[in-house]
Amino acid sequence: MSRQVLFANMKDPLPASGYWRACANLDAPYGEQTFKIRPMQTLLLDYERIVAGLSAPVAQFTALSLYETVGSTNDVVRDHANSDVLAGVVVLAEEQTHGRGRRGRAWHSPAGGNLYLSMGWEFDLALERLSGLSLAVGAMLAEAFSREFNIDLQLKWPNDFYYDGRKLGGILVEILPERHGRQRLVLGIGLNVAMPSSEPPPIDRPWTDMSAVIGAPIDRNELAAVIIDNVTRGFMEFETRGLPHWLERWRSRDFLLGRSVTVNNPSPLTGTAAGVNEEGALLIEAPAGQCAVAGGEVSVLEFGELS
Repeated sequence: MSRQVLFANMKDPLPASGYWRACANLDAPYGEQTFKIRPMQTLLLDYERIVAGLSAPVAQFTALSLYETVGSTNDVVRDHANSDVLAGVVVLAEEQTHGRGRRGRAWHSPAGGNLYLSMGWEFDLALERLSGLSLAVGAMLAEAFSREFNIDLQLKWPNDFYYDGRKLGGILVEILPERHGRQRLVLGIGLNVAMPSSEPPPIDRPWTDMSAVIGAPIDRNELAAVIIDNVTRGFMEFETRGLPHWLERWRSRDFLLGRSVTVNNPSPLTGTAAGVNEEGALLIEAPAGQCAVAGGEVSVLEFGELS
């Protein structure tokens, strides 16, 4: 698939088609020669605005590229997997045509309103030390959003952002083959910022977006800078302090705690969510006793929805 670049480290200008695709709901009634363009509620992604929002050390460390349309931002970062340095490679796109979440599920990724961001990283850690990394990322971003945007999010194990019982976004961590003894990965983050209202999105669970939560449009460039800055510094901290540094902060926002759930991994296990253990596994109080679940599909019984 061809990719149209908005900016790639300030080398490539915005293509003319980028303005068209970023406009919300272009109408062209058959037989008429006029068009109606409804203005966007959010600004286009802008390289200079994002970089200006980064702290100086993070800006120097980050290799940022912006695209109009990609299949998946995670896949674009994966293209850098054979390069000498993967850490700090960051890709954002206005639209994904094949965005994905956990276990290969499609991630609804319409153009021009939400945030689709992926980042490459390398850790000088054993693979098992990366257990629970998505929990650490959730905690670091929930705290950043509270501080910067006054949004109090809950975190649904293992990788979702929730607000008032509705899904706001998610995290995807994909582990790559190690290189030179370093563990390499791609982190994907998808956030509902201003979901287009022209048609109902194909999402099978209650959802919301950041503009609705805040009650006003939000600048995705500012949001992207907050994410890049906090994840970069958080990953550096994770390298030295590991998951324990983030666990209590994650636990304070545990969306599942005390709820009746069913986990399919692969056979179903029903019980009450009882938090997470020191490795980040979900604890379930079941009739046969407490179980620790490292992965699987989680259904909240009162909602009837899957994680």
